[in-house]
Amino acid sequence: MNLANDLLLQARRLAVQEPHRPKQASLRRAISTAYYALFHLLVQEAARAVVGQGRGASLIPLIGRVLDHAEMKKASSSFRYGAGSLPKTVLPYLPTGVPVDLTLVATAFFQLQEARHEADYNLAPRYSREEAEQVVALAETAFAAWKRVRATPEARVYLLSILFWSRWNR
Repeated sequence: MNLANDLLLQARRLAVQEPHRPKQASLRRAISTAYYALFHLLVQEAARAVVGQGRGASLIPLIGRVLDHAEMKKASSSFRYGAGSLPKTVLPYLPTGVPVDLTLVATAFFQLQEARHEADYNLAPRYSREEAEQVVALAETAFAAWKRVRATPEARVYLLSILFWSRWNR
């Protein structure tokens, strides 16, 4: 297993661990961990898209360190609305548009980041188990969608976009 999968499993466990009266801390951590699961999946995939397998794989942790949450959110925000909202510099590399599964991943990333911020920084709302489970389910759906789309050229463009968004979006 890798970190992203472990985090996704941990998010699910946190959402259901207290069967009768779940603690807010557990539910909030489940939401936050669901986001970080998808974040680390995309970091790992983006780094691999740059360095590939083999000897270059040792650079993956360094590349992962340059990814910025806000930039990833901006790129994901554009991808979630399809080709019509992408910069002209990216469009030639998406001749068939943005696949539905990629739109799902980008939308989930955007929504999960918003949910994480709310859960981590806004202490006013109380979360129900169902709300936490819905957020975790969104991350699980994004993982499944990524598995289906990851080998496509469009997925590679998305991964490079989350790395280079501020440079490409000029």
